[in-house]
Amino acid sequence: MTPSTSEIALLNFYRASELHGGLILGQMVRRARDPELILNLTRHSAEEVMHAQLWTEAIIAIGGRPAPVRDPYQTRYAEEVGTPISMLEILALTQVFERRVYRHFTEHVRKPGLHPALAATLRRMLDEERGHLTWVKRWLDGQSVHRPDEVREVMRRYAAVDERVYTAIATEYGWRLAA
Repeated sequence: MTPSTSEIALLNFYRASELHGGLILGQMVRRARDPELILNLTRHSAEEVMHAQLWTEAIIAIGGRPAPVRDPYQTRYAEEVGTPISMLEILALTQVFERRVYRHFTEHVRKPGLHPALAATLRRMLDEERGHLTWVKRWLDGQSVHRPDEVREVMRRYAAVDERVYTAIATEYGWRLAA
């Protein structure tokens, strides 16, 4: 079965967003000083870039072609809130985004008739996304000890932005909205 143009566009959107996120996190490693944060950012960055590779492989496996995407998820966030600069902003946005990705991929993997290559890719990513959610939450919880109001406000603001961005992208790509 030949994949539809819209299905390939969606997969390319996933691919571009994973790559963009991995590159952003990789840049943050240069600013980190804490050894554990450096390790977690490096691992997370590498996994996101690997996810872009896995999406590229999956696109090819189902007969599609990788293609550039002008506005990955992160660009759309930046249009709403500006470019996150501090480690708190980057990791708060990462947590909000990773929660959304986890919910969305969970819905996608349940899609009837999903190509086995796509199902395998989604399952692998869901396993790794759980680890991303865990370490970033642990870091944010540590920050909350010293600046609870700031962490709470950044998370609230980014969750509201995520709702708007996800709704717009879901409409654009014809997605069923995940919880």
